[in-house]
Amino acid sequence: VGTLRSVGTLTLDVETRRARVGHREVELTAREAALLELLMRRPNAVVTRELALQELWDDDATLGVVDRYVGFLRSKLGDGVEIRTVRGVGFTLVA
Repeated sequence: VGTLRSVGTLTLDVETRRARVGHREVELTAREAALLELLMRRPNAVVTRELALQELWDDDATLGVVDRYVGFLRSKLGDGVEIRTVRGVGFTLVA
């Protein structure tokens, strides 16, 4: 049994990288799952792009990569999960 995190209708099994939105299961890449877990650890709080880079990427990555992966998460998770952009700062997972 993996480590589960839940925020609202969203559940993430950190070990298997499977997310569930309501009754729909979504498979994530390792990087997508790590970013989602970071957002889920701080629901309704801003996760800065810099923090995400520091925790999830190596020194060669740029801030734009965080935006790209948030876009991937939004596409995969759908309308049941809101990841709000905080302009010029980062992102918030709305609980």
